[in-house]
Amino acid sequence: MHKVPHSENDLLKLIAQGDQHAYQIIFEKYWDPIYHTSFLLTRSAAVAEDITQDVFAMLWEKRSTLPAIERLEGFLFISARNIIYSRMRKLASDKAYRQYIQHCFQEQQDPGVHEQTEYRELEQTILRTIHNLSPQQQKAFRLSRFQGLQHKEIAQNMGVSPITIKSYIVQAIATLRRALANHPARSLLILWALSFLP
Repeated sequence: MHKVPHSENDLLKLIAQGDQHAYQIIFEKYWDPIYHTSFLLTRSAAVAEDITQDVFAMLWEKRSTLPAIERLEGFLFISARNIIYSRMRKLASDKAYRQYIQHCFQEQQDPGVHEQTEYRELEQTILRTIHNLSPQQQKAFRLSRFQGLQHKEIAQNMGVSPITIKSYIVQAIATLRRALANHPARSLLILWALSFLP
């Protein structure tokens, strides 16, 4: 049984050390407020969900820097706002971006030996990273991304709350991002990700 610290500063120090229980406490406290603020600014449930996941993935990825944060609530809301602004700027050049992606897909329709090798290496890296996740994260991620189950269904399957499932999946995504940050097959990464989306 975990002893719950009395202050957010204590929780941030524990998260910096990799404590998933402390992370989950913060996740459960701030998920809804960050989501609702993101929804108000974007007017899209899907985009608000993505932004909230990005905020918490970033929180886990940069956990070693968390003890320096004085006001966590402000930090999370500013992070969400910055992600929203970044997405809006990206949408301004969306047409060019879509053309670029289509060009990448056309190039990959008839992959050569080199691209097939890169794809296999990418897939092995992803599967190895998933295998190294904690058992709960691994199960939640596989049920979500490979079997297409919704968070509520996964929660019932695993006997935990849907917010806990979101926490597991966000942490898994953060771990995958770190593992794939320098992978050379960027366009193949996009194709691989799309092939597993529910």
